[in-house]
Amino acid sequence: MSPSVIVRRLGQSLLVVALTYVFVYAVLFLLPGDPIESRINNPQNPIPEDQARVIINYYNLDKPPLEQFWISVQRVLTGDLGYSLKDGRSVNDLMAQGIGETLALATLALVFSVALALLIALVAVFAPWPRLRGAVRALPVLALATPGFLIGLILLQVFAYQLGWFSSIRDEGFKSLLLPAATLAIGVSAPIAQVLIQGLTRASKEPFVTVLRASGTAPGWIIGRHVLKNGAIPAITLLGLTVGELLAGSVIAETIFSRTGLGFLTEQSVRAQDGPVVLAVVMFVSIVFTTVNLITDLVYPLIDPRLAARRAARATGPAGAGEDDSTAIRVAVGAGVTAEPPASTREGAHS
Repeated sequence: MSPSVIVRRLGQSLLVVALTYVFVYAVLFLLPGDPIESRINNPQNPIPEDQARVIINYYNLDKPPLEQFWISVQRVLTGDLGYSLKDGRSVNDLMAQGIGETLALATLALVFSVALALLIALVAVFAPWPRLRGAVRALPVLALATPGFLIGLILLQVFAYQLGWFSSIRDEGFKSLLLPAATLAIGVSAPIAQVLIQGLTRASKEPFVTVLRASGTAPGWIIGRHVLKNGAIPAITLLGLTVGELLAGSVIAETIFSRTGLGFLTEQSVRAQDGPVVLAVVMFVSIVFTTVNLITDLVYPLIDPRLAARRAARATGPAGAGEDDSTAIRVAVGAGVTAEPPASTREGAHS
C-alpha cells in the first residue's frame, strides 16, 4: 500500500473522530437543556452558589457557545476531560478505572466470538451429516434474533443460580469474566459465522481444491491450509464492526453482571445526565472503532494477496492482459497450482 493511501486513510479517520466530537458536544452542551445548566438549576438537588460559580467558570458558561467549544477542544488536546457533574471526580480517573475492566471483557469476548464462529462454520460446511449441517447453519440466525440482555439473563439463571458454577455477587477474578464474555460473544459471533460459512463454501468449490483432492492431499490439510485461509479472508473485514458491537454490548453485559466498566459508567452517566463523562465515553469508543477499522483497511491487502495482484495487474496495464484472471488469483493465494504461461509466451519460446 502506497504512502499516499495510508495518509489519506489516516486523514479520513481523524476527520471522523473530529466530526464525532463536534456532533456529540453540540448535542450535549450547545442545545437547550444542556446537562451543566440542568445540574446547576436542579431544584431537587441544588448546588451551593460558590460551587455553581466554580462550575460556570470551569466550563465557561458565561462565554459565547463557540468560545466554550474552542476551550473544550484545547483542554481535550491536553488530556483534560473535565470533571463529573455527578460527584465532582475527574473524568480521566473514571475513564481509567472503566477502560481496564471493559478492555479485558471485550478482549475475552472477541476470542470467544472468533472461536465460536469458526467452530460453527466448520461444522456447517464440512460435517458429514446433512441434518447436522442444516441445524448448525440456523444457529447464527437464532443468535441474531435473540436480544443480548435475554442471553445474559439465561446464562446467569442457568450457570449461576441453578448450577452454581459462578457467583452473581462475588468478584472471582478471571472466572467472573466468562459469563459476560460469553453473553457478548454469542451475539457478536453470529454475523462472523455467516460470512465464514459463505466464504468456506465458496472456497471449497474452487478449482485448486479439486486439483489438490485429485492429487491425494489429505482433506484436513486442504481445509486448514487452503480452504480456511481463503474462505476466512472476507470475515476479517467484520473485525472493525465487531469491536464496535463489543463496546456497545458491554453496556448490557456489565449492567446484568454488575461489572464496573465503561458500559456501567455509561449507563450511570446517562441516567445522571453527566455530560462530560458521556462525551468522554463516546469519544473513546469512536477512537477505538476508527482505529480498528483503519488497521483493518491497511492490513487487508497484506492478508489477501489477490487484492495486491489485482492492483499490480492494473498498474502494469495492457502488458499483463494476456494472463487468465483465474490463474492469477490461484497463483496469488498460493494454492499450489502451477500456472500455465500465456499463449504469447509459449509461441515466443517455440520460435
